[in-house]
Amino acid sequence: MPTIFDLFGFPASDRTAAIEQSRRTKICPFTDAACDGGGNRSQTKIKLTPTEPLRQYFTANIQDVIPGICSIVASGDTWVVCPRRLLAFKHDGNGLPQENHALQTYERDLLVATGLPEGIPIGIWSEVYLKLSDVDADTNYHFDYIAAPLKNGTLKDEAAQYALTEPETNELIAGAKRGGWFPKGTRNYVETSITLPDLSSPIILEVMTASTSGSDTEGGTDIRSAFRDALLKGDHEAPGINKRQVWGRMVTQLFAKTALADFWGGQTVWIIQDELLRNIELTTRLKTKNTDADKFNIHLAIMHYEPQIQGQGATRKMAYKTFHKGNAGVDFAGNDTYTDILLPAKLPQKSELLKAMLRRKLAAIIRL
Repeated sequence: MPTIFDLFGFPASDRTAAIEQSRRTKICPFTDAACDGGGNRSQTKIKLTPTEPLRQYFTANIQDVIPGICSIVASGDTWVVCPRRLLAFKHDGNGLPQENHALQTYERDLLVATGLPEGIPIGIWSEVYLKLSDVDADTNYHFDYIAAPLKNGTLKDEAAQYALTEPETNELIAGAKRGGWFPKGTRNYVETSITLPDLSSPIILEVMTASTSGSDTEGGTDIRSAFRDALLKGDHEAPGINKRQVWGRMVTQLFAKTALADFWGGQTVWIIQDELLRNIELTTRLKTKNTDADKFNIHLAIMHYEPQIQGQGATRKMAYKTFHKGNAGVDFAGNDTYTDILLPAKLPQKSELLKAMLRRKLAAIIRL
């Protein structure tokens, strides 16, 4: 039966005092912030009412909790089900984040493999939404993370670089104000020097993990019940793994986001666990070893749990495994065949990406 492997970042079997104290505060060790369930599990939130069995487990100041399940063991394999377990950046405070805050060794290895420059500050933006309405087509994309070197500059210079009109410049300023990019008391927004992304070659980072399958509330295998039982009893049965739904969703985005990054002079990197990639290759005709070509536009950063080490019980570590490049096999300019259904109807200018990024606060600053 499926069971939880990592719970709030540590093996569920590890009940040492230090680990339990960390869990009682619902801290995610990969973000050094409150666990948000990976950002896509809000519907499973548990309110810690006086009658809720978990009320006595968590510290008194915590009013609700999202099940902090990072990975699940099913059929002998360990499946990552929370994207934060593969890559995590989070900064909710004011001002710029601390450099390399909570950066894991495997995350650094992954980022170096993408080709990001070393020795300079790199900004990471999370949950970037690019939404545009047009009479011909709507653009609506969500990017997990975007990485770009940081520079100092003014919006006046950015507007000149991208040949923005006055209304477009005002839109850029409004977004940057909302994102909190200006020092307190700023009056001349267009000529004040601020931290900005260098979008010469942006890198989009998309994290794909397995998800949990349908669960049985009465049988106690739903995600809430499994979470309660794992914390309070130890013995539990977790939901199963839904693999096909995840890679099906990945396919709908793979070519479009790759085409967007290519148009902007950058690349999209898909971060995926080796177990999920192996399942994709078992159930489709794709074989990554056969996709080598002179032209590379599909990029996969492949992660894995290191094998269990004798004498360490259930302890396993996440590690960067390899980086794979291949040819999408699709003409991003379109070729009037049905493969065009995979491509964006319209490619937004890079200035639209800049506007979308400045509407968000920096999630992290890293130096490789």
